[in-house]
Amino acid sequence: MNKICLITLAIVAVGGLGCNGPRNAVWLNPEKSLEQAEEDMGTCYFDAFLAQRPDPAPKEFGSVEKDPKAGIELAACECMKQAGYKRTAVAKLKPPIRIKSGVAHTMHYSIAGK
Repeated sequence: MNKICLITLAIVAVGGLGCNGPRNAVWLNPEKSLEQAEEDMGTCYFDAFLAQRPDPAPKEFGSVEKDPKAGIELAACECMKQAGYKRTAVAKLKPPIRIKSGVAHTMHYSIAGK
């Protein structure tokens, strides 16, 4: 493996969403390219960020008010699932699938696509 692939796999192993799925997993929709997956991820996180902004005067303090980041992450996970993505173990990916990791609104993510 080349150095870039090893670095990418290390990032995937450490990063990623806390959504249900295998450990060291990436979001994968086999019908989508890596560029489409990146666009979908950005849209999901942005929409989740807007929807989960804390209420300045909440009536009760639930898990989202105590940890807004968790609420954003959960909403982004649901969005990705609704867009046809599944958390897939890196070990199950076969070429020509490409992997990319990054940060969206302060949360790490890992995606894969053609």
